Amino acid sequence: MNNRLVELDSLRGIAALTVFCSHIYLVFNETLLMKILFEYGPLRVFTAGSEAVTLFFVLSGFVLSFPFITNKPFNYFGYFIKRLCRIYLPYLAAFLLAIISWRLFYTKEIVGLSNWFNVNWSQSINFNTILVHIVLVKTFMSNLNNVIWSLVHEMRISLFFPIIMYILMRMNFVKGLLFAFLLSVLSMIYFWQTSPNFTGTESYVSIHYSAIFIVGALLARYKDNISHKISSFKITSKLVLFFTGICLYLYAHPSFILSIIYNDFPPFYRTVIDSWFTSFGAGILIMLAISSSLFSKILKNNLIIFLGNISYSLYLTHLIVLFASIHLLYGVLPMWVILLLVIVITLIVSSFMYYWVEKPAIKLGKLLININIDYQNAWRTKARNSEV
Repeated sequence: MNNRLVELDSLRGIAALTVFCSHIYLVFNETLLMKILFEYGPLRVFTAGSEAVTLFFVLSGFVLSFPFITNKPFNYFGYFIKRLCRIYLPYLAAFLLAIISWRLFYTKEIVGLSNWFNVNWSQSINFNTILVHIVLVKTFMSNLNNVIWSLVHEMRISLFFPIIMYILMRMNFVKGLLFAFLLSVLSMIYFWQTSPNFTGTESYVSIHYSAIFIVGALLARYKDNISHKISSFKITSKLVLFFTGICLYLYAHPSFILSIIYNDFPPFYRTVIDSWFTSFGAGILIMLAISSSLFSKILKNNLIIFLGNISYSLYLTHLIVLFASIHLLYGVLPMWVILLLVIVITLIVSSFMYYWVEKPAIKLGKLLININIDYQNAWRTKARNSEV
């Protein structure tokens, strides 16, 4: 299992890099040529940021389901502490870095760059801004570091994922998939009945993304059967499967057609429909990663493994470095030099975050779990002795 996790970490690293590239792309005002190349053409992989987040959710469901699939003793306190330390503590460090960077480097609107870039960091920070960031699970959009929206869902779903797995383990593959579809349908019904705002972090959106977690959990539960089947494929069949996964992951957006047919087609419905196709593509790529020796060999490249190790820190810090560098250096250095510096500095900052924040946070989680176990064992021993 550990060897397989290397490939999954590598996929997460590639996805984090994709998010990074997509945000660099968004800095510039889009032209028709850029749209053709990066939105519909061969360079789509560099701008598929939302697809990469869907891959994150599938991977989270895949990995979080292991203890339930292997029937390991489950302790909710230990599970929660582990997730809290893994996600929340590095996030807080990145939040502090974002505030400091905004305070030190933000200048003003930069003419010539995109509206997306200029909107970010343009709002002042007040007590409510700090509060919603600290709470994290409330509905809000971050003007400091807008990748946070996915962490809101990650934390929410993590809280009730054990309940999802309790239900899912009593279903077969087909019923589990129908269960996931039902959650997405319920989220759409809620949206249809209440017509709320859609910013991307509402609770009904979390209900939908919990369905994407389930896709990952189902893949993990049936991974041996699926891997055995894929391993028996000839190389041509594996290539066909790979390109099918790529097409579903990058290019399958049925909502594009639906939005043409229906002018007022809600963005949330587009998110639900497209993310299902993306999740199927992501699922294919995940299973190929742990089933194909060629794919596995590529993902075990040391550079890609390193990228996988720092992927979460890369995800948390790349926008901070991007915004700070442009505000500080725009007009001083050519843009291509600034972006080159952004890439180098982001890798350095991400590495620092990984070794000095992420890893200690993970160790802290394990320490707290062990302390809790020791306390429970001592309490049981004391109770037995008192009975005697």
